[in-house]
Amino acid sequence: ADSTPVVPSTPVRCTATGRNPAKCLGMAAIRCRVMRTLSTASGPTASGVMARFPRPTTSAAPSGGSSAVGGGYGSSAFAAPSGGPVTAQKLTAPGLNKPAFRDLICSDKKLMGTFIGTPHPVMTEFVGHFGFDFVCIDAEHNAMHLETVQKMLQSLKATPTYGMVRIPTLSYENVAGALDIGADALLIPQIRTMDDIRRLKDYSQYPPIGHRGSGPSRLWDYGDSIIQLATDQDINRTTNIVVQLETVQAVEHIDEIVQSDFIDMFFIGPGDLSMDMGIFAQFSNPRLTDTIMLLREKTARAGKRLGIFGGNTRNHLMNRVANF
Repeated sequence: ADSTPVVPSTPVRCTATGRNPAKCLGMAAIRCRVMRTLSTASGPTASGVMARFPRPTTSAAPSGGSSAVGGGYGSSAFAAPSGGPVTAQKLTAPGLNKPAFRDLICSDKKLMGTFIGTPHPVMTEFVGHFGFDFVCIDAEHNAMHLETVQKMLQSLKATPTYGMVRIPTLSYENVAGALDIGADALLIPQIRTMDDIRRLKDYSQYPPIGHRGSGPSRLWDYGDSIIQLATDQDINRTTNIVVQLETVQAVEHIDEIVQSDFIDMFFIGPGDLSMDMGIFAQFSNPRLTDTIMLLREKTARAGKRLGIFGGNTRNHLMNRVANF
């Protein structure tokens, strides 16, 4: 299988890093047969620029992490340093020193990943050593439930690769559940209207932004680092949301959707988009390619990062997007 590169966009400044706009690059996801990925993971790339929409900033404040409150809630040394960012998940394999996925999103690095549909932790652990920046555990189109997804995320902790989870449907159980088991990012399918966006915000963000509950889950080291939620820092910093643009309705509401300040990235699914347009798999159809170019322009203008699914580098759609 061929690897398909990141889809770049119009230069914008990455407000999270303040870096030169020519250096903050985009992301892509690649689906390919696992045993052939090893020789193609470093395939061709395209240059370009993307950035994340700025989030509200908060002033530094003492973490309060030194006070144990019982029940494992901050009873160990797992607390943010005074004035430091909320990090969560200290239970990472020693020596890897993986930064927060949020930091990687706005780094100079172009990101590349692959989908995994086999519901077993050995698969994610195996692919996690192939050199991808992330893998996307696909619970939308495969028989995976939260306990299986958690084991797959746990197996990635011994690798340098991050774990994104595509949830099956937009529900509180799926969104909050996947975040609590330690997903580095969520990929949200079938977003159509601003009502979907409002529900997603409510489910994924801690108060006062949303109504997500907190508890001693794997995300917070089973309670050891949850005291960080008592700080005045951005407690939603560990929540990375990627929204799929794959429906006609999403295209129709794109001007509103791209202004959502809690969304880190958008991701184009050309297969489902072409199906919703009544031209399934016609990837060279001008209706589809023009729509993708429109989405790319809209997300770039809003300062958002964008990715696209690419099966190979030879089809007309990928060539047109890469040369935009």
